[in-house]
Amino acid sequence: MSSRRHPPARPGSPDAAKAPERNAVRRCWSVFIWLIALCAFPQTAYAQLQYTNSTDGAVNETATPCTNPLVRNFTVSDIYTVADVNIGVLMAHTYRGDLQFYLQSPAGTRVQLINNIGGTRNNVNVLFDDAAATPISNHTANNDNATAATVVPPYQRTFRPFQALSAFNGQEAAGTWRLEICDSLNADSGTFFQSDLFLTGAPASIGVTKISSVVSDGISGSNPKAIPGATVRYCITISNAGPGTAANISATDAIPANLTYVAGSMLSGSSCGTAATAEDDNASGADETDPIGASFSAGTVTVSRAALLNASSFALVFNATVN
Repeated sequence: MSSRRHPPARPGSPDAAKAPERNAVRRCWSVFIWLIALCAFPQTAYAQLQYTNSTDGAVNETATPCTNPLVRNFTVSDIYTVADVNIGVLMAHTYRGDLQFYLQSPAGTRVQLINNIGGTRNNVNVLFDDAAATPISNHTANNDNATAATVVPPYQRTFRPFQALSAFNGQEAAGTWRLEICDSLNADSGTFFQSDLFLTGAPASIGVTKISSVVSDGISGSNPKAIPGATVRYCITISNAGPGTAANISATDAIPANLTYVAGSMLSGSSCGTAATAEDDNASGADETDPIGASFSAGTVTVSRAALLNASSFALVFNATVN
């Protein structure tokens, strides 16, 4: 495609009279476009997190039958989506074949880890992991090491559970996870020592876009331009393509010196077109967690949110004046 350079306007012509305005528009428009750049979010990935319960408890057919199991809870306050679950259990018990274990997620999903497996062999020092080469049903030949002085992790052995832990994948981690241990047969007893719940979060892929439009310029009613005195409306949209939940989201947008933020103009919502929740300019108060927080200070707009689910987005709208 060829380009053509226009000759300069002749002095005194209508084009020459409009040249200063056009130059001002070009200068402002270049700043206007530059502002679209916004800090980008990298993909957020979670390492494996460990939650431990080491409260000892007696396990026998009288104290903890399967109608009234020993319960050990894990409280997860972190916000993320589960991609993988492992759990280790350390307990002494004669005749491991008496035992049944269940793990329940905050969503109520319940998975059986062991079901009267082990025959006359004693104790449990096992990490339950879907990726293990051998199922727990094969753990019938050996006793495990399990005393009050036994240190875990690492656990002595690793087996696939009786039911797959992948049933929890895709659920939200936050809440109370419940381990149930019961003795379903007579004559043997033992002591629970410790359990470790290992959760791995799914990554969240965060995207940021910014669109803008000239609302008014004080001259043209139907086709306003980005000239000095014009009001420009910006919308920042932050979205999560998943598959995991994003947590502790924060973005900043620095406004150049040749634009002035319009005080009190910030609105938040699920999209640019529906943003209607007023956000004051400071970084305190109830509006900071409703659920979007926004503020303006020293030439910078900041927007934040505690969590954003997979396939969700939110927007912040604000105005600036071209100097």
